[in-house]
Amino acid sequence: MIAFDLETVWSNAYSVAKMGLDRYVKDPRFQVTLVSLWSPSFQWVGKPSDLPVEKLAGQDLCAHNAEFDSVCARMAIARGQMPTFQPASWTCTADMSVWHQYPRSLAASFYEMFGAQLSKESRDQMAGLDPETIASNPAFREYALLDSKACWELWNEFKDTWPEKEALLSQLTRKIAGRGLPLNGPLCQNFIDQLDGAMIESGKLLPWNGAAPATSPTALHDACRLAGIDPPPSSNEDDPELLKWKTKHPAQAVWPDAMTRHRKANKAAKQFIGLILRTRPDARVSTRLKYCGAPHTGRWSGGGGLNFQAIPRDEVEGTSMKKCLAAPAGKVLVTADLSQIEPRILHWLAGDLDFLSLVEGGIDLYEAHGRASGLYKEDEPMKDFAPELRHLCKARTLGLGYGCGAKRFVQVAHALTGGALNLSFAVARKAVMDYRKQNKKVLKLWDQLDEALRFFIEKDEAVGEILTPNGKPIKYFDLAEKDGDLMAATTKGGNLKRLFGGLLVENLVQATAREVFADALLRLEAMGLPVCLHVHDSVTVEVAEAEGDAALSALVQVLSEPPAWAKGLPLAAEGEIKGHY
Repeated sequence: MIAFDLETVWSNAYSVAKMGLDRYVKDPRFQVTLVSLWSPSFQWVGKPSDLPVEKLAGQDLCAHNAEFDSVCARMAIARGQMPTFQPASWTCTADMSVWHQYPRSLAASFYEMFGAQLSKESRDQMAGLDPETIASNPAFREYALLDSKACWELWNEFKDTWPEKEALLSQLTRKIAGRGLPLNGPLCQNFIDQLDGAMIESGKLLPWNGAAPATSPTALHDACRLAGIDPPPSSNEDDPELLKWKTKHPAQAVWPDAMTRHRKANKAAKQFIGLILRTRPDARVSTRLKYCGAPHTGRWSGGGGLNFQAIPRDEVEGTSMKKCLAAPAGKVLVTADLSQIEPRILHWLAGDLDFLSLVEGGIDLYEAHGRASGLYKEDEPMKDFAPELRHLCKARTLGLGYGCGAKRFVQVAHALTGGALNLSFAVARKAVMDYRKQNKKVLKLWDQLDEALRFFIEKDEAVGEILTPNGKPIKYFDLAEKDGDLMAATTKGGNLKRLFGGLLVENLVQATAREVFADALLRLEAMGLPVCLHVHDSVTVEVAEAEGDAALSALVQVLSEPPAWAKGLPLAAEGEIKGHY
């Protein structure tokens, strides 16, 4: 293994952090300035044009953020800044670090592993400098070489404890980003024009139009004072106090409405602009995700400057980001997702056989909860006979398994049911108490995990572990008890947080769901179904139109089959074929 690290031109205005990787490497300013290589038997640092490619051909390479280094290397080769080389593989030591619940950054992970500081002073000094100055500076060359050495040492520490499956998932994450999603650029531009029109229209309704930002609270307050009225207590469109103010001042009611419209249109326009700026020459957008973005559960998170884990569902001014992610002629996008996987896993882990048998028998999940809890005993399906009760069962199923209190449950129930449930505090409190009486096995699981971590404290161990059913450890660092509460960090060197049984169970459920989903991803890849995006518990593939039905059937089948280590876990999946995401 050879550690590979490169430095690139950057400044406060031109950086990966500001622009995202694809936009950054597309920019004319992009240039690799230094490359460093390190292994116990071979070290080198120098200009990219002098790279000893004979040492790299067919060689396994590791890099801290391999996605950045590999994409930059390919771009440097394409622009003639670096001679062509083809390594056997790329291993990402940042991914290795976060799987072990160490920090993602090289300096922080190295410090937590070895207790030694890696200075980033030289890197900061490179900002705005020309490539020749960077390449010829001995301090910069030494910094680059030390980074590659630190990368190799992290690889060496983690290599024996990082499962092969996780190495494949790390590689697959980069492969999925490379596939990307197709973008309908003309439609995207039409939507931007549409949103620009909405901003112009809303601006015309504001007395300070052009003299101050449309969404300026100060401008609103000044306009109200000139009109001889008090400004609204809030510009939040859902605030009851704002509604009262608008009723009291009908002539000025249009102002906060116009501000809200302008703000939403502006936000949406920036998202569409981000899509266009990140479009590759092949008219696709890389769907970059962070492997183990949540280290303690292993779940992926959004990355690359454009969060594909949070694509807006709602349309703004008739525009939709999802409609722009459209399959080209002759192709379709097939999406499938696991149905209510977390409550299924929760009750499976708790050994709630009554609930599981109902679900396995084909009973609607929320109805199964109602029947297992004794809330519903009718012969007719709940969704037809008692829809209001089903709303409550849905909120209980999704919201109360992890220790949610009454105050929080009022908000959760409203959100989970799309506003269908508006519970009083008293009703919410009763629902919480009833749930805890009726779901003893779930509460027993809370207690078991709480006791498990307290056992580590009793043994005077600073690190505790809770294992998922397939053996993945969830680590809790700096374990301590303070005023009866459990305290720990979920990342090595991270901040301490208060823990309790419900939260520990939630972490275990989410980590288990990730393991189930990860197994499915690898099976889909082995079947030749190329995933181009996955979001939480859903996957999307792009196939020929004629292959859509077969792909949908395969996706649903794979997602519905539990891994060998999860016998008895009742999974279900559903999907659809669409022309756009």
